[in-house]
Amino acid sequence: MPMHARAAIQEGFRLARRSRSAVWVMFLANLGLAAVAALPIYRGILNFTGHSLMSQSLAYEFSRDWLVDFAFDSPGSLERYAAVVSLFGLLAIPVNSILAGGVLARFRTPERDYSLGDFFRNTSQHAWRLTRLMVVGLFCYWIVFLVLNRGLDGAVSRWTRDWLDDRPVFWFHLAAYLLLLHALAFVNLVTDYARARLVMDESSGAVEAFLASLGFALGRWRKALVVYAVPSLLGVALLGLYRLLTPWSLINASLVEAHGAGWLEPLTLAALFLGQQLTMLGRYWLRVATWASEWSFLRNN
Repeated sequence: MPMHARAAIQEGFRLARRSRSAVWVMFLANLGLAAVAALPIYRGILNFTGHSLMSQSLAYEFSRDWLVDFAFDSPGSLERYAAVVSLFGLLAIPVNSILAGGVLARFRTPERDYSLGDFFRNTSQHAWRLTRLMVVGLFCYWIVFLVLNRGLDGAVSRWTRDWLDDRPVFWFHLAAYLLLLHALAFVNLVTDYARARLVMDESSGAVEAFLASLGFALGRWRKALVVYAVPSLLGVALLGLYRLLTPWSLINASLVEAHGAGWLEPLTLAALFLGQQLTMLGRYWLRVATWASEWSFLRNN
């Protein structure tokens, strides 16, 4: 009997609760990448400011004037830092694609214990096929950007070039951007189901899994979209909740008050860091819950 979207989501959250070790691996791997990417920026700022008063003030309030001085005194540094961050951002794509194999393999036998050795064994087993699937997905993203971002949005710009009223121009551009956003989300949805199919059926190839998942998503469009969207939107809601509970104005005010208060300033920064990392951990847990919901829906339909 086919599984409904609600049942698949409920089963996905149950599977995610049993996959805490896999969530921690993904969280720590991405935290490590972020830390290594930030290290050159941290060392550059530390070398420039040393232990001056500016170094202390930057801990609780960002200075645009200091950034201008830094750009003039260290020409090319900001461009190099941007290149490093971009490189590690690109590196995170294959890292997360490969780690997904260890996460998805957990769903095959959720009742059994799952050690780190099992995780990395399954990760290496599915790494090559998931890497090829990543290439297929990136190619589809490129097609979407080429057709909708450059093609459609460019056509709208040429079509509305001589219009005197900017309001309809804005709405046409907004419609093009929304269409682009929906197309990107659809490619992501299909890629998610293709990952699950690759791990579920070890005989399938990357292109075969992607095409089969494309047909599966189109044939069950509404249910497949709900299973994908509900946990994903909960991740967005978690970010909104974090922003609501810890607005930057309150954070900056607290740091200013804590400045020079000995232990209070580092404690405030530590609490801020902990809150941010707990938010990211929750987002990775919801990402795993999305994969688990899609796995349950795919397996039972």
